[in-house]
Amino acid sequence: MAPREPEHEVVRLRAATMVDAAALALVGAATFLEAYTWMLPVADLVEFCATAHSKEAYAAYLAKPSTRITLAVTGQDVPVGYAMLVAPELPEFEVGPHDSELKRIYLLSKFRKAETVVEGQPGVRVSQALLAAAIADAKDVGSTRLLLGTNDQNERAMAFYQREGFALVGKRTFTVGAQVCSDFIFAKEI
Repeated sequence: MAPREPEHEVVRLRAATMVDAAALALVGAATFLEAYTWMLPVADLVEFCATAHSKEAYAAYLAKPSTRITLAVTGQDVPVGYAMLVAPELPEFEVGPHDSELKRIYLLSKFRKAETVVEGQPGVRVSQALLAAAIADAKDVGSTRLLLGTNDQNERAMAFYQREGFALVGKRTFTVGAQVCSDFIFAKEI
């Protein structure tokens, strides 16, 4: 008899290490595809995931002392999301010496539901726990402001960041394959 899917998923947060590069690539590509299939052509999605979400790309980030990644796992350490803090990579935006960037906060949609339980944090949604981990990491590296960029058409993400105290402070463009995309930049004093 096959095991049944649990009524309540339990997600555990842990720090990612170099051995997690392949898992980060997998969940990064899966969540990016899940989020943007409505707006980007397949060739651009595939190219972007093959480069920005490769094992090598995550290994390069993990090798930097300023990078902190909190991995959300379930079951037998299966990745379902993560929050990635980096030194700011916002070339069109003026950053300060005490800024960090929340480069990515990705979570498979199944684990955004209220029925998902964060181990040791009753009543806290996984997205909120990942954001709290990123803020703690930013403080740990000496940052006083957390920046992030999100697609200017991603209303769900923008509403989440605004509920969590982030304010709109700018805009940037970036490319995904041949597509020029636009992000809003949000900031929060921490």
